Amino acid sequence: MSALRHLSLRSDPHEQTDRSTSALGHRPALDGIRGLAILGVLMLHSAIWGAMPSVLPGGSLGVTVFFVLSGYLITTLLLGEHDRTGRIDLRSFYLRRSARLLPGLLVLLPVYVLVFARQQSAWRLVLLVGPVLLYLSSFVQAIWGAMGPLAWTWSLSVEEHFYACWPPALRWLLNGRKDRRSGVRGWLRRRPLLLATAVAVLIVAVATGLRFYLAGSFRWDEFAYYSTPTRIDALAVGCLPSVAGWAALAVIGWCYANSAFAIGGDPLNLYGLPLVEIAAAVLILSVVNRPQGLLARALSFRPLVHLGVVSYGLYLWNLLPGQTWTMVVGRHAGVGGTVALFAVIFVAVELSHRYIERPVMHWARARLAGRESRGLVASRRRYGMLGLRPVVGSGREG
Repeated sequence: MSALRHLSLRSDPHEQTDRSTSALGHRPALDGIRGLAILGVLMLHSAIWGAMPSVLPGGSLGVTVFFVLSGYLITTLLLGEHDRTGRIDLRSFYLRRSARLLPGLLVLLPVYVLVFARQQSAWRLVLLVGPVLLYLSSFVQAIWGAMGPLAWTWSLSVEEHFYACWPPALRWLLNGRKDRRSGVRGWLRRRPLLLATAVAVLIVAVATGLRFYLAGSFRWDEFAYYSTPTRIDALAVGCLPSVAGWAALAVIGWCYANSAFAIGGDPLNLYGLPLVEIAAAVLILSVVNRPQGLLARALSFRPLVHLGVVSYGLYLWNLLPGQTWTMVVGRHAGVGGTVALFAVIFVAVELSHRYIERPVMHWARARLAGRESRGLVASRRRYGMLGLRPVVGSGREG
């Protein structure tokens, strides 16, 4: 596998929770888990383009941790919204996701185009950027290995496919609580969480089975690592609300440091991915269920939490400076170059987070809050004319 393909390790990780609507509230330990995940990715990438020692050859598994956390948070948010309002507002959900994920990406892509304009033809740049904007890069990279310096965007694609499918499916399942039909079908429709669990388990089984089927085939090794069908199981695991938190943390650390789980081998696809998926799910549930426990407090260490808060930006920017250095200078960055490039990465990320991503998120939240307020006023007026009081469903009918 080429060096550039090795650079394509990251996931959109950075499922940043919408703190204004989360039923969980703000849990610093969850940001700490994000920080832990992005550290594995940063250490792996910087050993490729910089002078960092290769101490975490399995650091790409940080992407899996991100996936599991994202599946857990999205499902928790959607279930919480349904419990509060009796419905899931998909329009608001997709507006929040777009406001969170698109600004940073749309700022980064033109920079990539400018940096690689001399090295790539205009048509080639269109072929690279197009799949990123259409969230097809996981399949382009998995089948043709053709994403070049943007190969890392495969994980953004996998995440977006999850967003496209899971929330509508969950809304449809939850609406089945009102089904009054008799028989097995009606009984199942009135138990949406049972069906949702079965769907998630099926996704895990199919994805894991695909990886085992493709094992040992060099031609399909990249497909097993990059494609949505073989990687979406991590998000499905996160959807399974499931406490051996310290043991889970130790397992993740061991996998990070295990050279057998470096990209390009069967051990990663067959054992590393499912092992870290399970460990990440256990870790998440441990800190959520015991927010005042020692593990949750340790993961709430302020610098680690901040890494988690800006982890999406770190994922977007962490490769470009090193790729640019290698292209311009023509050699590996030494110790001084590595330090300087890390400074560039963190400055770019902080500026993007403070002046682009956060303001757009505030705008989206204000707009959604205004819509909800206007809807409540209209509801009160409508019911008031009838001498009634509006009732918000609990989402537990049937």
